[in-house]
Amino acid sequence: METGTLGLILAAVILGLIVGSFLNVCIFRLPRNESVISPGSHCTLCGSPIEWYDNIPLVSYFLLLKGKCRSCGGDISLRYPAIEALTGLMFGVFFYTSVCLAGQPLPVYIAYCVLGSALLVSSFVDLESYIIPNEITYSGIIFGPVYSLLFPVLHQQHGYYRGVDVLEGQRLDALLSSLYGMLAGGGLILFFLVFGEIVFRKEAMGMGDVKLMAMVGGVLGWKLAVITFFLAPFFALLVNIPLLLSGGLKRDHKIPYAPFLSLAALVSIRFQEPFVRFLDSRIQIFSLLWS
Repeated sequence: METGTLGLILAAVILGLIVGSFLNVCIFRLPRNESVISPGSHCTLCGSPIEWYDNIPLVSYFLLLKGKCRSCGGDISLRYPAIEALTGLMFGVFFYTSVCLAGQPLPVYIAYCVLGSALLVSSFVDLESYIIPNEITYSGIIFGPVYSLLFPVLHQQHGYYRGVDVLEGQRLDALLSSLYGMLAGGGLILFFLVFGEIVFRKEAMGMGDVKLMAMVGGVLGWKLAVITFFLAPFFALLVNIPLLLSGGLKRDHKIPYAPFLSLAALVSIRFQEPFVRFLDSRIQIFSLLWS
């Protein structure tokens, strides 16, 4: 790998670390209906403002503060550096796989990073509070179609639509691809939500999951939205069946589903080429059988 490429990947990781620091603010404040802008960063235990040098991603936690608040000496949750590291890793991996390997344009990479950041916030809030913030999902639902209009290249990957030479036509096709993705992603979850209430007479999923998948589909298109939908239960089974068998999970325990949808969406982005080829082949087989 060339030195210049390594430098760009490192820059993407550093950018992700910085963004991850802000995501920590969102994860803590959104469920509490607090502004993510004001007041500035402060200790959640004693309320003391955090100086800039104590707010450097990873470095401040592990080297300067050693996991303790400088003012009160209270323990700082390991979640903060974990989210920073996850965001940095995600930005770096997406840059390497999408830009360096697949040759996708920078606007596509930016869209993936925005979506991934929204999914991280949604997942950790859901894990803690069993809610998915509307501030995230509604913003994401608007982001997908608007970004597709501005950068139609987002939906030119893998034959999501048949573009035309005229830019206006490409924008319209990209907008339709985003809307189809929202319909497919949100519609699948909504169908099983209603189906679960009818069959099991209890809520199987929440409307937050519907909005989350609509957000995913708006950015990734309908093919990756479908793949995400079918991947998520696989990840949920991997985690929850061992817990259920060992007695660590009660059968009526409420399970946050956003982390599994988010993980499935991120994996779909990373391995989109083989996943889309697999889905296309199944669609072709079905078409031949149907005809």
